[in-house]
Parts: sequence; C-alpha cells; structure tokens
Amino acid sequence: MIRQNIQAHGGKLIIFEKTKITEKPHFEITLNDEQIVDLHNIANGTYSPLTWFLRKDDFLSVLVSMRLTNWIVWPIPIVLDISETDKKQIELSKQNSILLKDSSWNKLAILENIEVYSYSKKDFANYVFKTIEQDHPGVKMVYELKDYLIGWNIILLDDINLDLPKYFSPVEIRKIFQDKNWNTVVAFQTRNPPHVSHEYLQKCALEWCNGLFINPVIWKKKSWDFKDEYILGAYERLIKNYYKPDSVHLSTLPLTFKYAWPREAVLHAIIRQNFGCTHMIVGRDHAWVWSYYGTYDAQNIFNNFRDDELKIKILKYENAWFCNICNTVTTNKTCPHSDSDKMHISWTEVRRKIQNKEILPSSFMRKEISEYLIEWENQFVN
Repeated sequence: MIRQNIQAHGGKLIIFEKTKITEKPHFEITLNDEQIVDLHNIANGTYSPLTWFLRKDDFLSVLVSMRLTNWIVWPIPIVLDISETDKKQIELSKQNSILLKDSSWNKLAILENIEVYSYSKKDFANYVFKTIEQDHPGVKMVYELKDYLIGWNIILLDDINLDLPKYFSPVEIRKIFQDKNWNTVVAFQTRNPPHVSHEYLQKCALEWCNGLFINPVIWKKKSWDFKDEYILGAYERLIKNYYKPDSVHLSTLPLTFKYAWPREAVLHAIIRQNFGCTHMIVGRDHAWVWSYYGTYDAQNIFNNFRDDELKIKILKYENAWFCNICNTVTTNKTCPHSDSDKMHISWTEVRRKIQNKEILPSSFMRKEISEYLIEWENQFVN
C-alpha cells in the first residue's frame, strides 16, 4: 500500500482499469493528439477527480465558478469537440456510447451515456481567458474547436502509451516520493532549459521541503521552442553538478498548453497535487501570455480558494535576476538596485546566441548548460 503524504485532488486518485467489450458501438471518433493527451491524463489520474469529458452542466459551472457541479475546484474545461456531421450521425445511430480511437485505428476508450451539446465559443473564451481577442493563443484554440461538445463517462479499453522520455504516472511518482522518504515535495514547472534564476528559486524552496520535483511540460510546442530532449539534458547536467544527491526528481508531464493564465496556474497546481507534491512554486510570470493579465494574477487567483479546497501550498515568488551590484541572484524583495543593474535576457536573445554559438553570460546560465545547448545544431522545434 502506497502511503500518500497528500490527498489527490477531490480526495481520491483516479486510476482506470482496462475493460474488454464484446459489443462495438455504432459510431467512432478519431482523436487528435491534444485529445489523446487529455484522455491519457484522465485515465491515469493526472486530472483527478475527472473521470469524464465534461458534460454541459459541469462545463458551464467550470466557466462561471471554476468548480464542477459538485463544487470541487476545476479551472479549465476538459472537453471533446465534434462536428455537426458527427452529431447528426450519432443521433441517427440512436446509441448512447461511442468508440474513441487514434489515427492508427487503435481502440482507446468508450464514451458512454453521452451528451452532445452546443456551446458559446465567445463565453468559453471570455470566462477562461478574460478576452475574446483571437490574437490570444488560447482564444484562437477555442475558436478552432468544432461546433459541438460531447461528454460523460469513459471506459478505458487500452493503455495510452505516449512514448515519452522520463515519464512517470502519478502512482509511480508517489511511490518514488515515498521511497525517498520525502514528506514535503515542491514542484517546479518549466518549458525551457534552466537558468540561474530558476536554480535560485528551486533552492530557496528546497530550504523548506525534503525534495524538489522538476516537471517540464512536453508535447506539442511552437516553432523556436527548445526540443524536449535538450531541456531534459540541460536539467540532468544541472542536477548532477549543483544539487545534493537524491534531493531532486526529474519527470516529464504530457500536457497541451491551454494559454489560460492565471486559470492555467490552478490546473498546474492540481496536477502536481495529484502527483503527490505538497508545494508548488508559482512565479509572477507563471504560464505567462503576453500582456493580457496583471503581474500577480497567476498568484492572486489562489486567494479564491479555501485551504481545504486545494491542499497543495503555493509558494509565491518574485521574479529573480542576477544583480550586477549585489553580485548575486536577487529578487525585488531583497535587492534595492534598479532594473538597469540586473541581468535581463529574453528567450529570443537566448536562442539567437545559442544558434550563433555564443556562450551565455554566467550571470544568466551555468557555463556547462550553455555549452551543452550550443553543442547541438537542431535543439529547436522546427
């Protein structure tokens, strides 16, 4: 029996068992990559307490209140969209279940007791993203959804193997934490290689917790993002050279970015609670999306929830920078000097320097990390 230091969100970690079916549903839906990731995360407990794609009442409740109809906190709708043609064919089939498969015709799951419903994309965007501007990447994704949503219970037919590097399920991660005797674990989310400010925040958090869970998000990324293997390789070098042995666990998270900051920060916290983390670092720019939100929105959103609603504790940190006057990494809470005295390098500039084989300043990134990234020609997503 795995001892759990913190309950999964909603009180129980959801784990689906595979089921064999003898009767084939009349209608089939082929899932895209993003939908397969959501199905995977439902089935293995990453999205606990969800056991379904949202039906209409839960969908509307999440939009308006960031809660399911049972009042459990849930910030972003996890939905399955279908076309009007699909809707009509489902109605003609007169079936209350459909088969979900991938593009290789692998049968993944059954969706039963289905409900097909229309929805307002404008309301979806306005509630979740606080804007309907289609320049916002999350809003753009919503407007690209099909015109109907379908939901309810999932019956898993087969393991959903995403073939990801360094991936462990919530059950496996919890077992790792137990074996390490980590009663308190702080999560750190990233989508980039580490720089010294990240290292500073992680080590500050380790002063309070037994272990650090570095959990890079991997899956579909934008052009010029770093490839997953280089993010992992950079972190492996940092952990080996600059952290105490057995104080850090590195594992990947398959997740499509929703671009719903600050609601996305809540989803990230729920996921890390399901992995067994007791704390999570949320910086000022957590899940940042351009200039659509206030500086501290990703931190302040957690003030909407009681301690018994989200059991994971949020460590709210200021942005950290190397100050040339202090000659160390600092934050606005500790450093009296102006922004002009601090090391500012955008990720665009980082990518440019790496492509030009320029070593980044040690006040921004450890030399061996910089050298590792420069070593390879194809470290960016094409």
